Amino acid sequence: MDARAERQRLLIAELRSAGGRLTARELAGRLSISTRSIRAYVRELNADSDEPLVVSDQDGYRLDRDEYRRRRARPSRDQQGYDSPEQRLYFIVRQLVAHADGVDVFELGDQVSVSPATIEADLGRARELLREHQLVIRRTRDLVRIEGTERQQRRLVRHLLLNSGQAALADSASTVGSPRLRSQLRQLHRRASEDLAATGLEVNEYALNDLLLHLAIAADRIRAGHQLPAGVRPEAGSRPGDDPVWTATLRLAGSVDEVFGIVLPPADLHTLHGILATRSSALADTASGISEEAMRITRDALRDVSNLFLIDLYDEGTVSALALHVQNLIARARAGQSLDTPLGPEFRHLHPLIHELALLFSREIETHARIEVHSGEVDFLAFHLGNQVQRQMTQGPPVTITCVAPRYSDLHEQLGRRLSEALQEQAVVQSTVTSLTYDWDELVSDLVVSVIELEAETDVPVVRISPFLTREDIDRVAEAVRAERARAARAKLRANLVSLLDPNLFHRVEEPMEKTDVLTLMSDTLEREGYTSQGFLAEVLDREQRSPTAFGGQFAIPHALHPNARKTGISALVSGVPIEWGGSQVRLVLMFAVSRDGRPVFRDVLDELIEVLNNPASITTLLDQAVDHHSFVRSLLGLVDG
Repeated sequence: MDARAERQRLLIAELRSAGGRLTARELAGRLSISTRSIRAYVRELNADSDEPLVVSDQDGYRLDRDEYRRRRARPSRDQQGYDSPEQRLYFIVRQLVAHADGVDVFELGDQVSVSPATIEADLGRARELLREHQLVIRRTRDLVRIEGTERQQRRLVRHLLLNSGQAALADSASTVGSPRLRSQLRQLHRRASEDLAATGLEVNEYALNDLLLHLAIAADRIRAGHQLPAGVRPEAGSRPGDDPVWTATLRLAGSVDEVFGIVLPPADLHTLHGILATRSSALADTASGISEEAMRITRDALRDVSNLFLIDLYDEGTVSALALHVQNLIARARAGQSLDTPLGPEFRHLHPLIHELALLFSREIETHARIEVHSGEVDFLAFHLGNQVQRQMTQGPPVTITCVAPRYSDLHEQLGRRLSEALQEQAVVQSTVTSLTYDWDELVSDLVVSVIELEAETDVPVVRISPFLTREDIDRVAEAVRAERARAARAKLRANLVSLLDPNLFHRVEEPMEKTDVLTLMSDTLEREGYTSQGFLAEVLDREQRSPTAFGGQFAIPHALHPNARKTGISALVSGVPIEWGGSQVRLVLMFAVSRDGRPVFRDVLDELIEVLNNPASITTLLDQAVDHHSFVRSLLGLVDG
């Protein structure tokens, strides 16, 4: 997906999640683009149909949800054929997973209207996808088929459903977005919620949706004659009996029978039991049900992550809830299970620091529990850590305000008090000026809020308000406070970038390069210049393997998980040709080397820098102008100031 299409998708996502209308300015702020771009994207989205997808009026923009559902229900122009390699890949894999006896290579070519040579190339790519799911393609002359366990094939079906946007079940009408499957999943959702509540279990909404998709795939595979081997059993210590998890399992199996008309065989019952055991918690107090291992690992991981990023994540009030989640995560990993990511890559792009903390937390769990934490689990850890991280990172020093209100009874005191209450921790009323002869050269506040016209008495930003402070006044002051905080953050980012971008670490390349070669080149440069020690490249590759550091807008920010560098610096590489990077194409790479003393710099720079670079038009300008280190830094700082 190109950057423009990605922005349009994010715009729709913001409108879908909004409770009402959003103004162009609000959307531009959330997507880090201009209001002009917002208007252009809306025009393009509405040009695709006779009915507008995004409706606008004087109050802002809203999504026409009926039109959105109609567009989702009909195949797009790209989905009607198999012209792109990705479309052919998913078509071929769907055919293989649906036909256990195999499919003919030449028939596949005829179905997608490509040459035998193209099909052979597509089969090579299909082998790579299947290898990720521990499956292989076996070939007997012109007949190809999938070989591997039913459990892995079901995981492949899940991948196809969640990633291809096209049918992956045996019944081609049953896509994730099809009306029939949506209706069945809604019925099952209602029944499952009732079943869980009746047995005293609680499953969060994301995990519940994951469970429902598992059941839909199981029902479809069983209907098509594919069953789990009879030897599949729940994890050790978990046996059928008089316990709430087993009771919920049997009730859910009955709901599957009623909704899909499928009776789950014993092996699937045991699998469902194991899933519920590692995804649910009792509605009553859960502290007594947390193992010493899970509590110890959670406390150790919280302490280590807090120390590494200099953020206080250790809140005793949330330790128990997080420890229960960690306990279930460990149980899932040891049972060979994992939760799929519920939010998609845009969550990681919008909250990179929170994702980074969750990755580091997951690595600590891996080390202490000796398990492997899959990528989908990291997003759930980010949920638990995110509130505390965001609360601390968005606090920062408050904006200082001087309130200007000529003395009249106690109105000036009420004005300052109401402003303080409305702005809470974001700003502080530093002083109140009641005299018209005030010496403005003595002003030290960041912002002035005034009931009178100051006529350019000061260079500090001024917000004019009513003496009686209306709701609109408070909104204008709050907006000015946000703008001042953003300005201060950009000024801090500018200062950090100037100090970190060493000219000896800059690269401009014009020849095509592989991602690994780029990482090696930049790591070698950092080591040669005394920033890092031997072994830094291995740490960068380990971080990259856990989650690609490309951010969809032609740039990547590789780094190590731990701040073990000798000194903090940024190596920059600008490429004249795109570099394949975890499904994205990047032309700008900023490799961070972070020392222990540089931890606050990395923490403070990461989110702000990504926000600056996430504007496609801006980064294109940056790349075109960056012919050497001097021009690169000048252009980058121009984006920061802009």
